[in-house]
Amino acid sequence: MGNEEEKMPIGRDEIRNGYGSICTEEESSQDPHDKHGDSYSVEVETNGNISRPVVTETTLARFWILLVFSLISWLSCVLWDTFGPINESVAAAFPGWGPSTVAMTVNWTSIMFLIFVAPMCLGIQRCGLRNVMILASTILFIGTAVRCITTKLPWFTVLCDLCSMFVGIASTIILAGPSLIASEWFPSNERTTAVAVMMGASQLGGVGSYLEPLLVKTPGRGVSAEEIRDQIMELLYIGAGAAGVLLMAVLIYFPSRPPVPPSTTSSINRLDMKSGVKSLCRNKDFLLILVAYGVSVGPPIAWIPVLNYSLVPLGFHQDHAMWIGLSSIIASSIFPVFYGHIMDQFHGHMRTNLVFLMGVATACFFWFLLLSYGAVPTSTWQVYVSVIGALTFNYTTIPLFYELAVEMAYPVPEILVSGILTAADNLASTLFYFVFLVPGIGYNWVTIVLVICSSYTIIPLMVANVRYTRTKLDLSDT
Repeated sequence: MGNEEEKMPIGRDEIRNGYGSICTEEESSQDPHDKHGDSYSVEVETNGNISRPVVTETTLARFWILLVFSLISWLSCVLWDTFGPINESVAAAFPGWGPSTVAMTVNWTSIMFLIFVAPMCLGIQRCGLRNVMILASTILFIGTAVRCITTKLPWFTVLCDLCSMFVGIASTIILAGPSLIASEWFPSNERTTAVAVMMGASQLGGVGSYLEPLLVKTPGRGVSAEEIRDQIMELLYIGAGAAGVLLMAVLIYFPSRPPVPPSTTSSINRLDMKSGVKSLCRNKDFLLILVAYGVSVGPPIAWIPVLNYSLVPLGFHQDHAMWIGLSSIIASSIFPVFYGHIMDQFHGHMRTNLVFLMGVATACFFWFLLLSYGAVPTSTWQVYVSVIGALTFNYTTIPLFYELAVEMAYPVPEILVSGILTAADNLASTLFYFVFLVPGIGYNWVTIVLVICSSYTIIPLMVANVRYTRTKLDLSDT
């Protein structure tokens, strides 16, 4: 696979001139005198020896797209993990809601994602990003609305599971879309940062989840189950209202792409879905990256909603665990943006940085393992540092993995590459949650899994032959 770059077509021979007609490119070059502000043109020599300018331009509208998509990502993450941070409260308000019930509300989301990610990716290619975003936002709103219908059991449980299924369907575009939006709307020196912002917003959804104990009381003296139940329903009403507002924002303005592409490769045709799948199946280096990403990132993502269960044996209950989870999520949402910006300035070093980040995350997970098994005396600062460090460095790898995978798979469509990557981490998350259903298994196994997944996945990353096809093409025309 070392000469994969020579065998695989990079799509440079087909270029969408202004997202319109397709012409064949033999050579392209940028005239530095044509550059004005944020736009410039690349001269394309066609087979007919007629030069056609491929104009590239960045617009302020990209920041609106980034904002709306990031807010939807944030809300979907809140909805994904509604009950984990208030597990003690929901158990008191709704008898029968134990760890397995909470885990399954999250697991339904992952399962539905795995089922619908392929149809959604195909829908984007055929119907466009705007139509699929409207569909996803509508599904998200319906899902949040149905669980507000009743508090009677078992219907409340059924409707919450149904909502989780709807969130999973909507999340196919929300989780797989960042690389596509970055490619369609942002120039090459902003793409990793844009992906990091969108994924960071999704991760910040955990902040909303871990702030839920401020709205929902912890069971205790003077707190009735009915009072807690009312507060939980108020929380669900807020979620439905937010989903409705964001649906309106998408309807108002969310085009599939800008009128003028922001980079040369944004204007180049991608493979169709069928050819793209075949290309990825033959690309052994991409498959190595896929394994490294899915196994290393999936379990830590799944750990966040059920973090409470790992902290309780250490003496950290719901109220205290809230601040550990909150601090972890904030750090792991902000740090990747800064790291992604640095990567945008220094191309060609993603693997080195990924190995570094995964190594530090492994060390932090191992530290928490020692605390969990009593090998190291437990203290508050060690729990905070080990959890925050592990999740922050692990989550910082996500935008780098996405951009590296897109680079190595080019010209496979970004939405297909991102969809497969997200399906991989969801599959790993689903398997992680199923272990909770094993009777009497406890929670100490979690830390062992996190250490193994974070460490051994460095091996396939090191074996892969890394290429930066898309970036080289963009930089060659600057």
